[in-house]
Amino acid sequence: MKRAERALLRGLLRRLVLVGVTVTVLATTTDWIAAHLVAPLFSYSGFTHVVAPWPARLVVVALTIGVAMCLPATIRRASHVVLWTIFVVCVAPAMLMSPSTGYLSIGTALALSATIGASFAVVGASFAVCGASAARSVPTSDGPERDVIRLGARSVDRGALTWTVCAAYSALTYAVMTATVGVHVRFLALDDIYDVRAAYTADVGSGGTLGYLLTGQAYVVNPLLLARGIARRRPALVVLASAGQFLLYSSTGFKAVLFSFVAVLGVALLFRGRAQRASLSFLVAPIAIMIVSAVADALQGGITWTSVFTRRFMLTPGLLTSVYVQFFSDNPVAGYGYSFLRKWVDYPYDLPPPKRIAAFLVPGSNGYANANLFADGFANLGWVGIPVAAAALFVWLRFLDRAAAGLPLRVAAMTVVMPSIMLSNTSVFTAMLSHGLLVGTVILAIAPRSGWDGQAVPPSSGRRRSVSPSRRDRQSSR
Repeated sequence: MKRAERALLRGLLRRLVLVGVTVTVLATTTDWIAAHLVAPLFSYSGFTHVVAPWPARLVVVALTIGVAMCLPATIRRASHVVLWTIFVVCVAPAMLMSPSTGYLSIGTALALSATIGASFAVVGASFAVCGASAARSVPTSDGPERDVIRLGARSVDRGALTWTVCAAYSALTYAVMTATVGVHVRFLALDDIYDVRAAYTADVGSGGTLGYLLTGQAYVVNPLLLARGIARRRPALVVLASAGQFLLYSSTGFKAVLFSFVAVLGVALLFRGRAQRASLSFLVAPIAIMIVSAVADALQGGITWTSVFTRRFMLTPGLLTSVYVQFFSDNPVAGYGYSFLRKWVDYPYDLPPPKRIAAFLVPGSNGYANANLFADGFANLGWVGIPVAAAALFVWLRFLDRAAAGLPLRVAAMTVVMPSIMLSNTSVFTAMLSHGLLVGTVILAIAPRSGWDGQAVPPSSGRRRSVSPSRRDRQSSR
């Protein structure tokens, strides 16, 4: 065996050990918190936990390790950020929790974990192994042309277009919010957000114009402003983005808006000073969040932090995946008859799937039990819906990588991390319009390629360049 091959094998074994240990710790931490902190207090909402047989637990842990090994080891593209984010908030919880939710037989639970794992692993491996062909970046020029979009004979400056779009989007969002729920400047305790959220729902319902605008503002536009402010060292932009998030949170009570600021800042710190990072950081992050939340609750004598961060963003997606599989295994699938196929498919229920599942968990409930992209796929097409959801994710990731080509990885990561997390709460198709996936992709496609991470903003065409010549220019002038 050649030296290069031995080095490659040692690196692979080392990664397998690190990933295996980390996933095992993640599985143990998840199971303990679900059993001892969440299930006893939230059983009224359908949250259950049973002690799964140890062989089943070993199988789902091994499957989860295998999926993690198929994902990119080093994060180099926007698609890699999305894949690892979905894995830790959606795929891993759904796989690891399936035998212990109490809603599925062991055989069905293992089949669910294997189907989700295999479908997601194929997508992850396509971007990890065949990234050059599956997610190839669009070539960009080196000069001022990088910040110009050609529309036939006309050209549009990327910077002017991007910030005009962001300003118009922000003005519309805050205007609609002012006209509906009002703008409230108040410091909400975590225990108070449920009352504010209930008031918001009573005013505007679960969607509406504000619902579509708010997610794009909170998950895409404000994070992009924050990224620009950090990159250009402009405190005014940082304050503007922070104030915008605060107003959205205090006026609506959305927990995801509060979490978004933590997630975006975490990604900014993770990719600070480096164009790429090892993926192990994404595996360690949920473990740290769960432990810190549990310790904070133990010190305060409550369950607030665990409920907001661990239960909401990690345990609930895992639980609801099993619930969806149980319900739609015993009842007719939806076939998207409540959505874009309503003209061709007879929908068999009087409520959309999230409300139907909420009523199944808690009879008489008027809430929404929103599930992740794979649970939604099962609800609509049964077992085949899981790989269909994975295929839709693959297609979007292809477009995302092309849209983010030429942008620093930190900027793309800060812009896509929250829309990625929202896929633990909805389908790919719904997230396109109502959770920022489409808005984020479009804004990344038009965003300026210069002026990030301390780069000088190139002058527009026709002006004399003030930046120093590149090494290639110096060599060619000799």
